[in-house]
Amino acid sequence: MQRLFFWSPTALCLASAAAFAATPPPVILISIDTLRADHLSAYGYRDIKTPNIDAFANGGTVFANVSCQTPLTLPSHTSLFTSTYPFENGIQENAELVPPGAVTLAGVLKVHGYHTAAFIGGVFLERQMGLDQGFETYDSPFNFEAFSPLSGELFFGGVESPFLVRDRRDGALVIPAAIRWLATHRNQPTFVFIHLFDLHTPYTNPGRKGVSRYDAQLLYVDGLIGKLTQALKQAGGWDQSLTVLLSDHGEGLGDHGETAHGYFVYQSTLHVPLIVHWPAPSAPRPSAVQQPGGLIDVAPTILDFLHIPAPAAFEGTTLLNPSSRPVYSETMHTHDSFGWSPLRTIRLGAYKYIDAPRPELYNLEKDPNEKNDILRADPSEARVLRGELAHLISRYPPPKPVPEPGVNPQAQRLLASLGYLGQGPRSRRNGPEPDPKDRLPEYRLYEQSMDAINNNRPNEAVRLLQKVLAQDATNLLARRDLAGCYLDLHAYVKARAAFALLTAAVPDDYSSQFGLGMADKHLGLTGEARQHLEAACKIAPHAAQCRRELDALRQGTN
Repeated sequence: MQRLFFWSPTALCLASAAAFAATPPPVILISIDTLRADHLSAYGYRDIKTPNIDAFANGGTVFANVSCQTPLTLPSHTSLFTSTYPFENGIQENAELVPPGAVTLAGVLKVHGYHTAAFIGGVFLERQMGLDQGFETYDSPFNFEAFSPLSGELFFGGVESPFLVRDRRDGALVIPAAIRWLATHRNQPTFVFIHLFDLHTPYTNPGRKGVSRYDAQLLYVDGLIGKLTQALKQAGGWDQSLTVLLSDHGEGLGDHGETAHGYFVYQSTLHVPLIVHWPAPSAPRPSAVQQPGGLIDVAPTILDFLHIPAPAAFEGTTLLNPSSRPVYSETMHTHDSFGWSPLRTIRLGAYKYIDAPRPELYNLEKDPNEKNDILRADPSEARVLRGELAHLISRYPPPKPVPEPGVNPQAQRLLASLGYLGQGPRSRRNGPEPDPKDRLPEYRLYEQSMDAINNNRPNEAVRLLQKVLAQDATNLLARRDLAGCYLDLHAYVKARAAFALLTAAVPDDYSSQFGLGMADKHLGLTGEARQHLEAACKIAPHAAQCRRELDALRQGTN
C-alpha cells in the first residue's frame, strides 16, 4: 500500500525566488541509502520509471561510472564527507566512531560562511558515530545506547533484548524537517545534507505484478524526491541551488548470490548513481560523464564548483575535469564478522581487479554484470592492476595496532583450539583465510537464521546457526547469535557456555558481556553476573537496560 505524504503548506512555500538568488549558491546533498544505479531509468532501467530522480539530469550531469569505496552506510558516508579511503580514515564498519578533528565537507563549507545542517533517516549516521562534525544542526533522533564492533549493530534501550533495534525514520519526516530548516535560513549560504533510509530492508511497500519489492520501495522514494523538488521549485530554489543526488552503496538483489550488501565487491553493490543538477546560470556542463570515479571525489567536485580550495587531507579529485585514475573499493565485513578474507578491488578504465584468495578480473565495458572472469585470459592486465592496488595502499602507513585486553590462559587455549591466534573480530586464523566466494552457502544459512530471529522463530534459528558452526567453529558472529537464541529460549547453561567463549574472544562486545551476565543471573551465579554486567555497563555507559539489571543485582545482594 502506498503511504501518504504529510506536508505543511507553509513549508512548501518556504521562501521567494530572491532568497536563493544570492551567491554563493545553496548546496543540497541527497543520499538515498542502498540505491542501485542500474535501477534508475536515467541509467537505462526499463522495469519502472523514476521521473523525479531522473529530473536532476535536466540541466544536470549524470556521472555514469561512480563507485562507492565500501558498501556499508557509515564507512561509505565517511569516505564521502572526508574524501579519504576507508583503510586510511579507519572507518571500515558501521559500528566504528569517526575520530574528533576529522576534516569534512561540512566543516570546510562552514569555515567559508555556510550554515550547515543534516537530516538523517538511518541510525548508522546517528550523531554519536561522529559524522556530525562541521554541522551546526544535525537532526538524528535515534540515540542508540550501545554498539557491537563484532557485527556492526547498534542497540537501543527500553526493550527486552539488546538484539532488537529501531533503525530508521521515514523520509516523509526527514524531508519536511530539511525544508523547514531552509525556510529559517533564507538569504543565507546553506549546505543541507538529506539522508533517506527508506530503500533499505525491510521494505514497507509490497511488490506487485511485474514490480519487485525493491522497485516498489524505490517508487516510494522517487515520490519523496518529487515532493522535495516541488518544494524547492515553489520556493525558487531549484534553479539556484547546486543539488547533488547519490547513494552510499547498492544492493545485491541476488546477483552473484548476494541478497543485501557488504559481502562482495561486485558492481551490484559498488556502482552508485551520482546526478548533479547545476544552478542557473552556470557554465554549460556535459549531460553525461563516462569516466570512472568514486564517492571520494564528490566533496572535491562540490568545492571546485564553488571555487573553494580542497583541503590537503582530501584524497579525491574533482570530477569537473575527469582524468584517468584508479578507483579503489573494499569490504572488510566478511573478515571482521566471520574471519574470512577481506576483499579489495581497483578499477582503471574498463578493467576491474578483485583481490581475493582467488582473484578476479573483469572488463566492465564488455561485461558490466561481471559474468565472465577474464583473469586467466588476460594475466598481464591483472598484474598491472595488482601493482596499482599495492602502490595505492603502500602510500599510507598501516594503522596502529590496538592493544588487546588480557585473556586468561584457559580461554586462550580454547580460542586456539577453534583456530584463532588472537582475540577480536579482526583476529588472524590459524592458516589462510577462506575466500568469501567459497563460504557463500554458509553465509546464506546465516542470513536465513537472521530472518528466523527477526520473525520470532528462535528454534529454527538455533538449528540454522548450529549448521553454520558445524561448518566453521570460528564464526564468532554466528556463535553470538546462537547464544542470544539460547537466552531467549531460557536455555541458560547453553547460553552461558557460548557467551563465555565470545567474551574471551571479543571482550569489548557489549551484547556478549550483557548476555553472559544475564545467563549467569538466571543460573544464580550472582558474583559472575555482576562482573559481566559491570563490564557491559563500562563498555556502554549510557545503556539504561544494563544499568537497571546491574542495580537490581546489587540491591539483591546487599
